[in-house]
Amino acid sequence: MDVTGSGFGNSWPAERLFAGPGETRERLRRTDWAATPLGPVETWSVELRAAVRTVLPSEVPMLLWWGPELVQIFNEAYTRVLGAKYPAAIGEPGAQCWAEIWDEVGPLAEQVMAGGASTYTENQPLYMLRHGYLEETYWTFSYSPVQDEDGNVAGVFVATTDVTASVLGERRLETLRQLGTVSTAGGDDPLVDACRAVVRVLGASGQDVPLAAIYLRREVVGGPGDDAAEDLVLVGAAGVDDDGEFRPARIPATDVTQPVATKAVTEVRLCPLIVTGHAEPVGVLVLGISPYRAFDDAYRGFAELVTAKVSTLISDALAYEFERDRAAALAELDAAKTRFFQNVSHEFRTPLTLLLGPLETLREPTGDESPADQRDAIAAAYRAAVRLQQLVDDLLDLSKAEAGQLRPRAEPTDVGRLTADCVSMFDSAAVQAGLALRADIDEGSGPVELDREMWVKIVLNLVSNAVKYTRSGSVSVALRQDADRLVLSVTDTGVGIPAEERERVFHRFHRVEAGGPGSGGVGIGLSLVADLAAALGGSVDLDSAPGRGSTFTVRVPRIPAPDGVTPRTHDRPIGAMTSSGDVDQREPSAEAAASHASGADRRRILVVEDHPDLRAYLTRLLRAQGWDVDAVADAESALKYVAARTPHLVLSDIMLPGRDGIDFLRELRSEQSTARLPVILLTARAGTESTIDGLNHGADDYIVKPFQPSELVARVRVHLEMSWLRETLVTDSELETEQLRKALDTRTTLSQAVGLTMAAFQCDADTAFDKLASYSQNRNVKLREIAAEVVANFTAGTDRE
Repeated sequence: MDVTGSGFGNSWPAERLFAGPGETRERLRRTDWAATPLGPVETWSVELRAAVRTVLPSEVPMLLWWGPELVQIFNEAYTRVLGAKYPAAIGEPGAQCWAEIWDEVGPLAEQVMAGGASTYTENQPLYMLRHGYLEETYWTFSYSPVQDEDGNVAGVFVATTDVTASVLGERRLETLRQLGTVSTAGGDDPLVDACRAVVRVLGASGQDVPLAAIYLRREVVGGPGDDAAEDLVLVGAAGVDDDGEFRPARIPATDVTQPVATKAVTEVRLCPLIVTGHAEPVGVLVLGISPYRAFDDAYRGFAELVTAKVSTLISDALAYEFERDRAAALAELDAAKTRFFQNVSHEFRTPLTLLLGPLETLREPTGDESPADQRDAIAAAYRAAVRLQQLVDDLLDLSKAEAGQLRPRAEPTDVGRLTADCVSMFDSAAVQAGLALRADIDEGSGPVELDREMWVKIVLNLVSNAVKYTRSGSVSVALRQDADRLVLSVTDTGVGIPAEERERVFHRFHRVEAGGPGSGGVGIGLSLVADLAAALGGSVDLDSAPGRGSTFTVRVPRIPAPDGVTPRTHDRPIGAMTSSGDVDQREPSAEAAASHASGADRRRILVVEDHPDLRAYLTRLLRAQGWDVDAVADAESALKYVAARTPHLVLSDIMLPGRDGIDFLRELRSEQSTARLPVILLTARAGTESTIDGLNHGADDYIVKPFQPSELVARVRVHLEMSWLRETLVTDSELETEQLRKALDTRTTLSQAVGLTMAAFQCDADTAFDKLASYSQNRNVKLREIAAEVVANFTAGTDRE
């Protein structure tokens, strides 16, 4: 076949046919076409020249294959497709130029040359050797026949588009999307599970990530082993070398180099995994680089996005593990607290039984009545023991509620009568407090199925709180029985509860500092009311405002008892179900109790204590020593008392309603008339820190509850004597020196006390020390050591001045 065709008379030289700008056209003009199967340019057919003139001006990469050998002619845009194949590709047969892909494209070209129809191929992967390595590329192209004047196919017109960037971009975007679906929740080890899920996703993207591995620091993984905490441990990998092994399983922290070597992958990247909250990387992401793609900017950006996503997943997994461990620790702490309450509650009940039994026996009247003070002491002890029993029972109920074991035992109950009986227990307490106690009880239409003991605890807790925190006015209790529910409301005109506290009053151990007389408690009562109401299938609500009072409303289902059932008579009275220890804790006034008639030379003591029984006990104990004792319940009343008649000593509790004992002490020290007044603080807070804190505030002494009566009396006696010494000696003109005044005003030291005692009683050092030591019950070892030194100095005559 004559590939050149006819038309010699209209010959076109190369300069004319390939005329125009551009380096490619210049090379086309200088090519020795006579050495190719096409022959000299001047001999080319009209169809060939027309095809060339169509290809060269196009901005789209175009290639012309002509003749049986498919000799190549292409435009400037196609030159960029050839890479290193240019300029040798000019005039080169297609099978020779594209030998590495001819198995894919050759049959299509031959099909067209054989007279077949045009072809169109989209996103065709082709591994081309254009830049010194076998390169993964993707193309969309068409092959169209070019016919001569006889209608035979003389060549193939190729229009092609490089879609590699688009295909790779979509593929890599899908990988990132799949990484976004990895969950960090669930499983026994969320961190390792997440890393392995990441590796599985990357393993499915083998064309971009032929090898992937995640190494984490041993301290982050937290697994067993003798490796150093900084060593990197393999937690997941995808892609192996030909022998099926992946190495190593651990990378020493001192040798963080490329940890993998495979035959297929010749290059890997070590990407540090940065996690919020860690100063150093927590690990390394190993990414194998495809040998069929150059690590260009697009590839580098993909690797950085993968690394950032993996870092985020690890951060989330660590955060999830932290929160899970924290929740588990809190749950364990909660369970331990519940077990503690259960154990303590049960352990307390045995000694309480041994305490309450004999006290109950002693309280029973006999023919030989005990003295009044003894009867009062026994009554106070019994009330305290009953109160302690109630606290133990409340703790036990609380532990049951936390463990989900607070289950009601319903029985036919006359709830109206039961509620009225509970309210009546507070009649005397309300009268003593000057309060009006009102009850509006709906008797209903018959007995209901109800846990009697739970209901009693709800009513007594609410009414007790109302009486305790109401200074004046009234407490109203109402019970309404609707068709399907019981509604109990307890309303008081007390101090009220601030808005910010109303959401927390039912939280366990939360206490609202209401500042009312007799305020206290451990924050169990209202929490227990809420738990009991919930156990009965109901709820409790609060409506309150400071200065207006509070209304607590309990709503529980009303379940009528079967017809004809009569509520069973209970042998156990209400007081046996729950303590009335709070019922008679309230006294009508916080004013000073009347003292016995006193002589001019009797020591006068003021007791400041808000607990009525303890206040009465302290009064009896101190009066038995021959001292005059007055008692008040709060700091304001104490200040009024001191202003009217200064005592010789003040014994004050720290935890007082309103202004506490520390504020009261500061007030005394700020006034010149009471600056040297002996003050002993009494508190339930134990420990050296508490003692130091009390003394730093200017207290003369600090006594921790519970105390030995003899110790308290001895300490009071010592401070009364020391006060007498100070005040007596300061008024003596012979001893009234500035140095002595300074020593006395800043509290007398032990050595000074011995010297002052000697001067006051005209005795030697041994007698002076014995006198002071007898007051302190010889409890202070340091006192004896200092005093021994003082005695030795006096004996040697070196300290007589």
